[in-house]
Amino acid sequence: MKRLSLLIILSLLLLTGCNKEELRPIELKATLESVSGSRARFTVAVENQRAYYSYIVLRKDEPNFNVPEVELCENKIKSLEEAYSYFNEGDFLDIFFYHGSRQINLGALYSDKDYKVVFYQIHPRSHKLIGQPIICEFHTKYVPERDLHFQVDFNREVLNITPSNDDFSYIWQCEESDLIYYNYGAPTSYLYSMVGMYQEYGFLDMYYNNGRSVWDYSMDNHMKDGTEYTIVINGCEEGEFTTQSTIARFIYHPGNIEILDITEGDEW
Repeated sequence: MKRLSLLIILSLLLLTGCNKEELRPIELKATLESVSGSRARFTVAVENQRAYYSYIVLRKDEPNFNVPEVELCENKIKSLEEAYSYFNEGDFLDIFFYHGSRQINLGALYSDKDYKVVFYQIHPRSHKLIGQPIICEFHTKYVPERDLHFQVDFNREVLNITPSNDDFSYIWQCEESDLIYYNYGAPTSYLYSMVGMYQEYGFLDMYYNNGRSVWDYSMDNHMKDGTEYTIVINGCEEGEFTTQSTIARFIYHPGNIEILDITEGDEW
């Protein structure tokens, strides 16, 4: 009986210790590593790798920018709890929150704007805000808008992309339409993600074009007869889009390209 009582007491002490550890505000350090016209990267270091935290990104001209940070975070937690009710599986914390030190990459930001990122910690069981939010501010770089447009045409299986101005650089990619929409949601998002990946690994310069581009799809072994493909083209400088997207959809047939439509305008 004494042994059982001792085990119960030890268990209660351990549980109390865990609660105190979970309730203690963590020391979180967020360092801005890089910022461009539409992207920013933070390194987040935390002392307690088990603590759960997240962040809110706000642009200065947004209505909520001047809302007190505690109120902002509490409202965000409520909205996440409401959103979680639509999930059929997965843990609330694992879906919406982070734990441990990591890099956080922000994308699709507006150029030449003031931003702040609000980091906050949450109690893993009660979902209450713990401690004071941490605020990091930055300003995105200016990205020029170029008067640049693209003509897209095919000669049998040969693609021709002709820019309206040879002085400005651009980038283009082609992928199966279904894969673009399944993995990225829209063509502009797809190309934006590709540019970010190429930039991350240091070979974006290989994909820049100036002047006319020609591509012979008869030499591409990955093309599938009867499959719809999407080409996305954007003016691009230093990894940032300087034009709207030109989007061309076509169905591939050996010896013949069936053009569905060619449009100009972003599809995120």
